[in-house]
Amino acid sequence: MIQSFGELNINAYQPHRPEGVVLTRLFEHEELRAELVVLPPRTAIPQHTHDHAHELFDVIDGNGVFVVGGVDFPGPAGKCVFVKAGTPHAMRNDSDQPWTVRVTYQQRIYPRHVGKLVGRAFRKRLRLEQ
Repeated sequence: MIQSFGELNINAYQPHRPEGVVLTRLFEHEELRAELVVLPPRTAIPQHTHDHAHELFDVIDGNGVFVVGGVDFPGPAGKCVFVKAGTPHAMRNDSDQPWTVRVTYQQRIYPRHVGKLVGRAFRKRLRLEQ
């Protein structure tokens, strides 16, 4: 059951010796979900888009490069990057250390989703759903 709050120790999810890109699901609730991505040295996630989800990248540790809309820019620890749904983006780790990034996805809401949202709100109000 989803609680109204949650805690995570992101460091507990970091692999000690990743062999390839490691993706760990952290949480998922309604239109929001988050994953921890660890890119070992000299690895990359190729350019792609998410047509129906905005993404927020929070760099936890290490250093890499974000490519958003064809523009490269650095991704050191502490950097926060927003990528609007439908925008081509990629990530690469050119460094000698792992690069750890939390990715939070927010699904876009379209007018066709109104019935689903109203139904969920109604079920929550009746305490049929958390």
